[in-house]
Parts: sequence; structure tokens; C-alpha cells
Amino acid sequence: MAESPQTNSPRSKNNRARAAGDVRSSDTPFERVLRDSTARRARDSTFGNRVFRPALERIADLSGGLIRNANLDSVRFKLLQAGFPNGLRARDFMALKLVGLCLVPFMITLYLPFLSAITGWSFHPLVWLWSLILSAWLGWRVADIWLAITIKKRQAEIQLVLPDMIDLITISVEAGLGLYAAIQRVSMRFENPMSEEFMRVLQEVRLGRTHPEAMRDLMRRADVEDLTMFVSSLIQAETLGVPIANVLRVQSERLRDKRRQRAREQAQKAPLKMLFPLVFFIFPALFVVILGPAMLRFMDSSF
Repeated sequence: MAESPQTNSPRSKNNRARAAGDVRSSDTPFERVLRDSTARRARDSTFGNRVFRPALERIADLSGGLIRNANLDSVRFKLLQAGFPNGLRARDFMALKLVGLCLVPFMITLYLPFLSAITGWSFHPLVWLWSLILSAWLGWRVADIWLAITIKKRQAEIQLVLPDMIDLITISVEAGLGLYAAIQRVSMRFENPMSEEFMRVLQEVRLGRTHPEAMRDLMRRADVEDLTMFVSSLIQAETLGVPIANVLRVQSERLRDKRRQRAREQAQKAPLKMLFPLVFFIFPALFVVILGPAMLRFMDSSF
């Protein structure tokens, strides 16, 4: 039987190749980013995303009035700074805070009778009241604390990989590529927060924003001092017509020097940080091991 012409058409072959995950040179960077994000969501389809996320969405639907009155814009910006961990949206995050608000006091109400039964203590009603108030406050704030830690971790990762990525961008520009073509080429080779931020900038430019606006949003979104100085230098160089390769080389050397200085600073802080574990944990154990047999012999000889 003869095969239909639609089966052998170039469009059907490209569709089959794209369905199989083949990356072709004719694909635009925006299509590659969309495919990578789709593949990442497929990899992240864990038990928590299949079960926990729908539960959060259901809670958000039930408590729509409370969430609607909250300042969702600031929540969205913080989630954007954190890179949208686990695909959380602003409504899902507020639903997570409501879960903590109810769950932590419920656990305290279960724990206090258990503690009273074990120890035989009778807790005053005011103790119960203050425990519920403090646990409700803690349950409401625990999601914010987790999000702040996630933001700090992401900023530290950006600060760590920024000098290496600027080195590669500098090499690409000196090899003949344009600045944003070099940023795109380097960002597509790595999977880290900095490459995600650069690809977001390129997507915004493709959607119609100017390069300076997208880069200024990158500064505000990342909130990393080294990245802010680097982007400000790029914007100023583009405005004044300064060669980009020279600016990149200078910024790369400066960022490497700053990273070296931070490493020296952390090394100088290490002895002070090691002092407290040594005094409170390691020295007592050494005293028990070394002086313990001598003390036992002394006690035996005395009595």
C-alpha cells in the first residue's frame, strides 16, 4: 500500500522529530525555551505536584475572598525572585500560608495534652491561649521564612556563577558574536538561575520590550549587587557607544577579584565559627576520653 503524502511531508517529519525531543537548528530560542520548560514540568511531575498542588488550588478556590484581599503583587514579585519554586503561583502560596495557619495550631492542640499526660503537668488556660496564638503566627509566617531562604539561596547561586558566565560571554563576543547572541548562546548551555534570568530577558525582548528595560527589570528582579553593577555597565556602554568587549573584560576581572576577596573573608571567619563547636562539643568529649580513666583510677585509689 502506498504511503499517504501527508505522512512523508516535511512538516509531519518535523513534528515527529519535535515530539521525540530532537533539537533542530531551525528552532527559535523561544521555542527551545518553551520545550525545555515543558520537559522540566514533565520531570517535576512528582507525587507532591500531582496531589499537593491540586489540594492547594482547591483551598485557594474555597478561600478566594481572603486571598483576593491580600497583596498578591508583592507575593508574585517574591515568587519571581525565588524563580517560582515548585511552580507555585501567588494564590497557591497564600493557600499554603492558610494551611500553615490551621495546621500548626492543630498540631499544638494535639501535642499539649500528650505532654501533659506524660509529665503530669496541668497547663493553665492562658498557656493554651498563648500557645495557640504563637503557633498560629508561626504557621502563618513559616511560608514567608521558607520563601526568603529560597530567595537568598537563589541570589547566592547567581553571585557564584556570574563571573564564569561573563567570561564565556566575553569569549563569545570577542569571537564575533553580538552581545545578546552571546548571552543566548551561553545561557542555553547551562542550567542555573543566572541562565534562566538571561533567557527571561531574551524572551521579554522578543515580545517587544527594549534591551535596557529588560535588563533593568533583571537588576530589580535578581537584586544581586554584582549583577546590578554589571548590567549598569552594559547599559551605559550601549548608550555611550563604548566597545562591549572591553567592558565585559573589565567586569569579568572585577567580579573575579570580588569573588576571591569573598573567599578570603569566609576563610578568615572560619576559625571564629569553629570556636563554638570546639568549646561546647569537641573539647568536652576529649576531656571525657582523656581525663575519664584518670578520674576513675583516682576515685578507686581514694576509696
